[in-house]
Amino acid sequence: MLYSQAMDKASHLVFSPAYNTDLPAFGLNKPFALDRGELVLKALEEEFGQAPNVISPQPLDIEDVLLVHSLAYLESLEKEETWFEIFELKAEELKRETATKALPELIEDFLLKSGGTLEAARLALKHGLAANLGAGYHHAFPDQGRGYCVINDIAITIRKLQKEKLIKTAMIVDLDFHQGDGTAKTFANDKSVFTLSVHSQEGWPEIKQESSLDVGIFESEKDTYLERTKAAVNQALNQFTPDLVMFVAGSDVYEKDILPGTKYLRLPLSVLKERDQFVIDTFKQRGIPLAMVFAGGYGPHVWEVHHQAVRHLLLVSDPELSSRTKPSSDCKSASNTEPSSGIKCSAANS
Repeated sequence: MLYSQAMDKASHLVFSPAYNTDLPAFGLNKPFALDRGELVLKALEEEFGQAPNVISPQPLDIEDVLLVHSLAYLESLEKEETWFEIFELKAEELKRETATKALPELIEDFLLKSGGTLEAARLALKHGLAANLGAGYHHAFPDQGRGYCVINDIAITIRKLQKEKLIKTAMIVDLDFHQGDGTAKTFANDKSVFTLSVHSQEGWPEIKQESSLDVGIFESEKDTYLERTKAAVNQALNQFTPDLVMFVAGSDVYEKDILPGTKYLRLPLSVLKERDQFVIDTFKQRGIPLAMVFAGGYGPHVWEVHHQAVRHLLLVSDPELSSRTKPSSDCKSASNTEPSSGIKCSAANS
């Protein structure tokens, strides 16, 4: 079938069912939308008539993590109290009665999902566009995890590819609700990496870092979000031409996001669809490889934002797919169904 043939030619998606972490097993109850990747794939299967073929990620090696993070910080992740700080947990919030695993074991989940970001970047360098259906831990600093981010997969990916001499320069286009403060701090004064962050000015973190280009938007200015985002991307490209762009496509600016702290920029799906299509099309037209990650997004509906973005990425990569698609609205029921058991995964080195 056409879709299968297209994916045999070039795989653009990275995913593992293990991305849907069993949080209660760690005693956690947080509104992370960890099923976003499964729901996106289910919707795409309904649209294209066949389950997408995706690449399975391999976990990052600790040596790769040390390209960005200090050994002292990584050693601190063996202590439960470090995880309490990263996840902003109070003692009574950890449900020890349901926990079957210790919090420090969560590092394996972060290594796997971060490995997916590295694989997506490799695919982007090979095929032009790719997406890791998860990850985007942009709040992690070299010596500190914060904001639910333990290791900074975006920064690690860039440093790894630079070390391998596959790229010299990179750009981060971060459109999450929250400023990409961890990546801004990591690459401060590094002329080889351009960091762009369009975010809520009123939202967390209260103390912002300095990116190469910051666009902080107040709640009273949210009607200008799309216009200012497009202008910021164009301005960044006028100043810098990267070998690779990492697109942090956060869905926590969506009007259906349930995190109380994201109340300042409740934007409709139509705006975010145009936002993501603009970013993908802009870099595609310039011939600059783009790797997308999901980053922030909370609650049962934020997957809809990522679905629109991933769908467009696939259609741009292979325009012939459009002849097989059903209207995307046909897939609105995906969040009310069980994740597809027909997701096809192939090894990362295939």
